[in-house]
Amino acid sequence: MKTRYILSILLCLLLLSSILSAAIQDDQPQNRRRTRENMRTLWLLRMTRVLELTEEQTAKVFPIVSRIEKEKSEIYKQIGKQVRELRLILREEEPDQDDLKNKINKIKELRNLIKKKDEELEARMEENLTLIQRAKYLMFAANFYRDLRDNLDRARIQRERQRQKIKK
Repeated sequence: MKTRYILSILLCLLLLSSILSAAIQDDQPQNRRRTRENMRTLWLLRMTRVLELTEEQTAKVFPIVSRIEKEKSEIYKQIGKQVRELRLILREEEPDQDDLKNKINKIKELRNLIKKKDEELEARMEENLTLIQRAKYLMFAANFYRDLRDNLDRARIQRERQRQKIKK
């Protein structure tokens, strides 16, 4: 039961991170990369504060989280590429069935890699955090990404309003 709860939280985080990665995309790839790095840094700093990590815990957790998040970022890029290619195949009048199967399997494989990375992170956190900190971590992770998505949505709405004012 506990494992299912943790996995469901991780799947929610996966979904939210997909939404966020789509939401923050700019025209400039370098800006996107910098934005992702800033989000990761903000996440680490807030996590340290919320979990009240000791210096020893921080020294152990930061490299783990940074490495896994960078690896996940690369996997998400690959997923995005595969999805774009899948869209192109689907636009064809008669899509090649083998191409469709291959793309679907590749996307599933990449999604499974993301799940494994999340499970690895969860296992490493369990090794380095107290029970109370682990509970706080689950709450923090869910709230951080939800709050970030809400803030991005508000910023996008404000930007659209400003563009509309400029057009008038």
